[in-house]
Amino acid sequence: MSFSLFSKPKRFAALQEQGGEALGGAKDTAVRTLEHAGALWQLLQIELREYAAHQVRRVVAIVIGGLLLLFGYLLLCAFACVAAHAWLGSWLLATGLVCVLHLVVGAVVLLLGVKSQPGPVAPVTRQELSNDWQCLKLLFSKENNKS
Repeated sequence: MSFSLFSKPKRFAALQEQGGEALGGAKDTAVRTLEHAGALWQLLQIELREYAAHQVRRVVAIVIGGLLLLFGYLLLCAFACVAAHAWLGSWLLATGLVCVLHLVVGAVVLLLGVKSQPGPVAPVTRQELSNDWQCLKLLFSKENNKS
């Protein structure tokens, strides 16, 4: 009685070995894909925090500019009008001068806040995703050319 009946054929053993290698490669690819996705998620979180901080600074500048314009006009205008009246001798000129100065300063601060537009959201993450997409396109085009 020969043991060759119970042993695996060489071809079957080779196929089994290749399947094990393919499974190992797929497992390694899945692990690396998850690591990459985790890194992209962390990058997106960092960029969103930076974007939010910039937006907070922008809103604060707009609010402060608006409040300075309002309260500066209401409170300092009265004191400046009295001083300008003593210098110019006319209530109308004094009031006009003070109003124009406060409007100009308030408008400049307000424009600084409005003009500080934020950049695009998460530019580095978007670039990384674009690079990944290009790599996948190349990988799949090479796979299609092989078959």
